[in-house]
Amino acid sequence: MRTTFQLLLWAAIPAVLLGRSTGPPVMRTGAPVDGGLNCTACHRGMAVNEGPGKVTINASGYHPGRRQTIRVIVEDPAALRWGFQLTARLASDETKPAGAFTANAGTLVRCPPDNRFVPAGDMNGCGGAPEFASHSAAATAPGTSGRREFEVEWTAPANNVGDVVFYAAGNAANNDGTNAGDHIYTAMRRVEAEPCEDSGTPSVSGVGDAAAGKALISSNTIISLYGSSFADSSDKYGARKTDLVEGKVPTQLACVAVEVDGKRAPVFYVQNNQINAQAPFLLGGGPVEVRVIRDPGGRNEKRSAPFRIDIQQYSPAFFTFDGRALAARNASSNYSIVANPSVVPSGVPAKPGDVVVLYGTGFGFTEPVYQPGEFPWDLAPLRDPYTIRIGGTTLARENILYAGLSAEAPGFYQFNLRLPDSVPDGDVPVVLSVGGLETQSGAYLPVKR
Repeated sequence: MRTTFQLLLWAAIPAVLLGRSTGPPVMRTGAPVDGGLNCTACHRGMAVNEGPGKVTINASGYHPGRRQTIRVIVEDPAALRWGFQLTARLASDETKPAGAFTANAGTLVRCPPDNRFVPAGDMNGCGGAPEFASHSAAATAPGTSGRREFEVEWTAPANNVGDVVFYAAGNAANNDGTNAGDHIYTAMRRVEAEPCEDSGTPSVSGVGDAAAGKALISSNTIISLYGSSFADSSDKYGARKTDLVEGKVPTQLACVAVEVDGKRAPVFYVQNNQINAQAPFLLGGGPVEVRVIRDPGGRNEKRSAPFRIDIQQYSPAFFTFDGRALAARNASSNYSIVANPSVVPSGVPAKPGDVVVLYGTGFGFTEPVYQPGEFPWDLAPLRDPYTIRIGGTTLARENILYAGLSAEAPGFYQFNLRLPDSVPDGDVPVVLSVGGLETQSGAYLPVKR
């Protein structure tokens, strides 16, 4: 499996907004930390929890990084239409979210303070703010009497964060087309973390840079590991903002850790046969040992046999969409995707004079140097000399507007380049050379006047 640009970035999955009802505004679950607000402000019938029904949250203990179904059950003998709102918080600090909800055809996800909707497929969620899941218009089931069960997909926090508290409000409506005469109920449920499951002993079959897959890595390079039994077969987990530890990408994610040369590596993404991580600082040259650890430090800890890979000072590689088409955006055209439509349907080739942004990893240290897992808080240009060739011609320095770390992710570099008038039309090769090593051959940028 080749790691592409979008698989690396947990926030880079294209998404389409779902059709939706207006739904309840955020912070209406009855959670005390949100002021105890519930849906009686709009749905006027009895006071909260004074109707003949109830709302129940059906949730069990969570496994770190595991997607599971939370059921919100609303019951009322007089109701003919249904709704709900659900939030998940850390029991240790209920101002903070716990895990993330999945937006889909039956579930809308909203963010405070502006009631912004989270698009389906967006793994960034509310960017660290509490999330609120609620019903879509289709899920209100007009005409259904007595009881309505809502299924909400929730992905647990990446690691054991202690107990999680769910708060829910249920709306048992009379379906008369107004907000009058409806019954509102609230509930709370507290669950605890379950131990990491025994998924067998992990096995590593390959390691390389996450951009081109070359079997060569360097300090702070984003790497991909391939093998088996890294996670349960159905599990996939990408690190979110809420998973950061003191602002850094964690070195344990969804019951998985990676060691390179005996040092723990920040982990971005985990699935059964692939892990994306960042190499730690590596000194010297030659081969080093890489291991995957399941349930590190836990009762089910399992370590893979060592996999040996060469390290050097540099391991330069560009990210691509398909192995050859460079992952690029056009800063001169609202950061639209630069690609042939056959590769990315919405892509448009660049033209001379445009400023394009390319992405890569393994280009060596920057000034200043950032630690593994650390997000750059300012510009960090490449420290060592380099050249960039486009179409076989070395790019003049005045056309290199920036070459260094990107704020998007640790170990992730970006290059803001102005295409000179001399660039020909077609699929134009781009090569960066640093320390005597070059980015992968065959990588190209589409250009059309």
